[in-house]
Formats: sequence, structure tokens, C-alpha cells
Amino acid sequence: MARAPFLPLFQALVGEAQHDPGVAGALNERFTAPQADKTVARLKTAQEKGDPSPDFDLDPAMAILSGPLYFRLLITQEPLTHAYVDRILDALFAGMGTAGRTNSA
Repeated sequence: MARAPFLPLFQALVGEAQHDPGVAGALNERFTAPQADKTVARLKTAQEKGDPSPDFDLDPAMAILSGPLYFRLLITQEPLTHAYVDRILDALFAGMGTAGRTNSA
């Protein structure tokens, strides 16, 4: 999604979705929800293998992961690189891992 020809189309759809509930619903149904489901499934698979821990809450993890990616993709329009995604994942796991240990103590 971060490269032409898809990026301009995605940006236009997100912009239109702010004003058109039909576009918003279709975008969510056909793109956002399936992508989120795939990401949560990958996180759940990793969780079942022991990393992250079983108390790692996948729903807020998905929201926390999505925010910086969409911000970069739609607002700043900086490149969405593998290195950047890795930095976000590292921050997510470090932050939520610490919170989980603190809350369970």
C-alpha cells in the first residue's frame, strides 16, 4: 500500500471515507478489517509460541501498531520501510511487555 500505484488511491479513499459513510464502510470491510485480522492472527501465532507473553493484549497492540503506520502513510507521507516497521514493533513489544509485567505484579 505504501507504493504507487496503490498509495495515491488509498490516500484518496481514506480522505473520501471521512465524508462518505458508504466509502468508509466499504474501505473497512474490504481492506482495513481484513488487514487487521491478518496482523492479529500473526501476533496470536507468535503468542502461542511464547513471544509475546500470554497476557499480551492483542487488541490494543493492533491499534498501537496501526497508528504510527497510518500516520506515516497518510499524514507525513514519509517512506514506510521495513526498518521503520521493525522499530515500531520493537517499541510496541517493549512497551506492552513492561506494562504487562508491571500490572501482573
